[in-house]
Amino acid sequence: MALQKEIKDFTKKVLLLGIVLSFLINLIFTYVSSLSGGSSTYAAGNDGKFQRANVPYLGNTGVAIAMNIGLHEKEKQNTPINLYTEVMPVGEMLADTSVGRKKLISSNMVAANEYLNVLKTDVNTLLDSSTDRETMLASFLDQLKYRYASTNSYLSILSAQVTELQWTVTTSDLAIENIKVSMTAAYKNLDYDKTEELINQYLAEKQKNTYARTYLVFIGKFISTYQILNNYNKVFLDTLINNKQALIKNVTVVLPDSGTNLMKQLNLVKTEAEWKAIQ
Repeated sequence: MALQKEIKDFTKKVLLLGIVLSFLINLIFTYVSSLSGGSSTYAAGNDGKFQRANVPYLGNTGVAIAMNIGLHEKEKQNTPINLYTEVMPVGEMLADTSVGRKKLISSNMVAANEYLNVLKTDVNTLLDSSTDRETMLASFLDQLKYRYASTNSYLSILSAQVTELQWTVTTSDLAIENIKVSMTAAYKNLDYDKTEELINQYLAEKQKNTYARTYLVFIGKFISTYQILNNYNKVFLDTLINNKQALIKNVTVVLPDSGTNLMKQLNLVKTEAEWKAIQ
């Protein structure tokens, strides 16, 4: 009994010592991390990424939430292509259909969703969360301008891919018909080896044809989506740019039920043309 009591006491002491050591190690690690500036490294990394894209970094995690960019980290990691900079040629997409699907369909869906979330940003919340409303607004406007210009350029690439895929479908349709004719002749001659070879060619060509047609449908959808997003972005930019001062100063303009005639006389509202004329 005495031996069991000593073992229990020893075990308790070891466990207590382990807890104390764990706490001390964690405390030391936290202190060292604060000295090394771990969070500043993160911010600097993001700042560098935005500078390379000619877009200022908008801030910390709070700003990211305010911008409503809801991409999960796993989705980003699984996206095997950086749109606007890496474009997989149509030939490679058709040669490696597994990678082609990911690089064409998955990447564009993630990119379109991210763009949509940027456009859904609550600008008032974004500016309220900042200590410098003017700088924050300028950064957000730069982000919108970058998205618009990059997407516009990317639309040209997608249009070129549509043209190439249409040509692929046309030539593939012709190839399939020629294979059918040859296959019929080989079968009539009971040429087993030739028939088997032509069957393999036919199946391969049919697969290429099917994928080309599928990619055509999806690229058409992506073009339509990006055009809708860019059209909205253009109006969004126009609205924000022409009301920068009101947004910076957090001013609310009230439109009376009586209309805007008196407001114009009092110089409280202007059309975009009138405003640009006095600048």
